[in-house]
Amino acid sequence: MKKRILGIDTGTNSIGWSIVDYDDEALENKYTLIDRGGNIFQEGVKVEKGIESSKASERTGYKHQRVGYWRRKVRKISLLKILIKYQLCPPLSVEELKQWRSLKKYPLNEAFMAWLRTDDNTGDNPYYFRHLCLTQKLDLSSLKNRYIVGRSLYHLNQRRGFLSNRKENTKESDGKVKQDIEALAQSMRDCETEYLGEYFYWLYQNGEKIRTHYTSRMDCEKELLAICRKQGLSEELTQELRQTMITQRPLKSQKHTVGRCVYEPSKSRCPISHPLYEQYRMYAFINNIK
Repeated sequence: MKKRILGIDTGTNSIGWSIVDYDDEALENKYTLIDRGGNIFQEGVKVEKGIESSKASERTGYKHQRVGYWRRKVRKISLLKILIKYQLCPPLSVEELKQWRSLKKYPLNEAFMAWLRTDDNTGDNPYYFRHLCLTQKLDLSSLKNRYIVGRSLYHLNQRRGFLSNRKENTKESDGKVKQDIEALAQSMRDCETEYLGEYFYWLYQNGEKIRTHYTSRMDCEKELLAICRKQGLSEELTQELRQTMITQRPLKSQKHTVGRCVYEPSKSRCPISHPLYEQYRMYAFINNIK
C-alpha cells in the first residue's frame, strides 16, 4: 500500500518540512523523498548590543513626540485666545490662529513677534517679566504693562512643569526627575525665593543655566495663582488661565472598544472595570478551587 506523508519540524525561529512516499510492499527502500525545505523566521524584536526591543518602539517614540508637540501647540493657541480676549497680548486674527493650528503656518504679525522678542539690553526678558509680576503691582490701565503680564503667563505656559500620572509611589517615581525637582526646591529655599520666576531670574542675573532644571507642575500653578493675585486679575480670568495652562487633559473614553456580548449580540459586553465583572471573577475563582 502506498501513501504520501508530510513531515513538519517546528522550532522557535524556523520550520522545516519534507514530503515522502511510503510503500510498505517495497523490499528495500520503503521511503522515497519527494521534496523538502525550510523557512527561517525573521526576529520579532530588534537586537542592539545584546538588548532586545520592539521594532515598533522607535516609531512609537517619534509618534509620542509628535503628539506632545501638537498638544503644546494647541495649549499655546488656547492661551493666546484668552490673552487676546482680555487684551494681555497683541491681537491676532482668528484666521492666523487657525492657519497655525491646521496648516503649521506660524503667525508673523509684527506686533506679535515684537511681543515675543527678548532683548537683554532693554530688559525685555520673560524671566524678568515673571519676577516683576510676582513682586510689583503693575498699572494695568497701561497697555504696555498688560502685555508684560501676558508675556509672563505665556512663558509660564511654555514650561508648565512635570506632573506624574502615577497614583502610587514606585521605584520609577523616585527617578532622576523627582530628584532634580527636590534639589530645585532646596536651592529655592537656600536662595530664599518662594516662586520659580524669582529663582530663575536670580539664576539669570548670575549668568547660570536655567533650562537644565526639571520643574514641578504644582510649583508652576503656585506661581500662576500668585501672579493673578498680585496683579488683581479677576476670578473668572484666573480660572480660565488655570484650566488652560495647568489642568491635565482627561483621558479619552474607551467605551467604543468594548465588544458585543456572545449571548445577546444587541448589547455590549460588561467592561473589565465594572464592579459586576469583578464579582464574576470572584465567583469564577472560588468555583475553580479544587
